[in-house]
Amino acid sequence: MTEHTPEKKNIKVDQLVVQDKESASNFGKEGFFAYFSNSWSEFKKVVWPKREDAVRMTVFVIVFVAVLSIFIYAADTAISWLFFDVLLRREG
Repeated sequence: MTEHTPEKKNIKVDQLVVQDKESASNFGKEGFFAYFSNSWSEFKKVVWPKREDAVRMTVFVIVFVAVLSIFIYAADTAISWLFFDVLLRREG
């Protein structure tokens, strides 16, 4: 296991602060329209899934959410029954 000295941590923190200052200053230099131009060029690089894959993933998410909801409902019902009917001996 390696130990980090405080000096090394300070150097890394100082470097991160310098990089954040540089990126903030670059944003002001590029301008508002350059930002959207760069965003649009990055958006064009996105590889979208095929329709069949998107539908399959969507159905999987919906089924997963339904199964998880049923599990949470069952667990909540069991805990409520255990707490109210068994431990507190209440009816209704």
